[in-house]
Amino acid sequence: MDRIDMMQAFREVARAEGFAPAARALGVSTSALSRQIAALEDWLGTQLFHRTTRQVRLTAAGTSYLEHSTRILDAVRDMELGSSSGSQDLSGTLRITAPALYGRSELLIHLQSFLHKHPNLGLDLVLIDRITNIIDEGFDLAVRITRPSDSGLIARKIGETELILAASPDYLSRHAAPQTPDDLRQHICIQDAAGPRINRWDFTVNGKQVHVPISGQVKVNQGEAAAAFAVQGFGIARLPAFFFREQLDSGGLQEVLGDFRQPPAGIYAVFPPSRHHSPAMRALVDHLVETAKTGATAVANRPAAP
Repeated sequence: MDRIDMMQAFREVARAEGFAPAARALGVSTSALSRQIAALEDWLGTQLFHRTTRQVRLTAAGTSYLEHSTRILDAVRDMELGSSSGSQDLSGTLRITAPALYGRSELLIHLQSFLHKHPNLGLDLVLIDRITNIIDEGFDLAVRITRPSDSGLIARKIGETELILAASPDYLSRHAAPQTPDDLRQHICIQDAAGPRINRWDFTVNGKQVHVPISGQVKVNQGEAAAAFAVQGFGIARLPAFFFREQLDSGGLQEVLGDFRQPPAGIYAVFPPSRHHSPAMRALVDHLVETAKTGATAVANRPAAP
């Protein structure tokens, strides 16, 4: 049995914390995967997982083996993904994750142009609205709309987007548009449950940081849903500009407090140091830096609602 295949199977079970979800991800039966892990444990002479009817957890030996096997698998992937003889020789598969709407509306076209340039290179793209653990979940690169706090990761800026406040014409007909951030205290706001601060929005007013408490009927952890609630008049939403582009263009939403925008938020390509020397990774990140656009300029000069 191929040792690399066994390592990949082991890492997938560790990542999924279960044999059934790992088997689905690998496209094999649960029984076949179980036999593969048992063979690996026999070869190593140690138990890698604690197994119960409800949970699969790594043993101490399993945790150590995951670290070592990940380095080996990364090295194998580097060999598959690149060649010193030229960019046209890039092959293998890059596993990438990005926020769902940004991935569909902004990132996709740039990945497509990259793949056209490198027809032998594969792409495994996972669009998901949560912060993934890049290393544990086996990603080569993540696109994040914030600079990562994890100092163990490399982050390269590929673009930026502004945070826009917007509300529907219906809402603004029932509530006078706020003229200053402090007016938001009297407004219904759609709270971002995925953000670091659910109950307040921060602004810079006359060079000083102002923290404005907000409240409202709706709290949601997904940007597209927050924008949809705003279109239906449930309050004022605050999101990266690309979430609002279509609604602002169609008139379904109007920007408010446009004179109090914060500095644009950076969009970053984030990857582990172990992937830094991969020719395919370097080529992809360089391509994104050159071509990725945030769409913020499409709304940069849009007037605020009256």
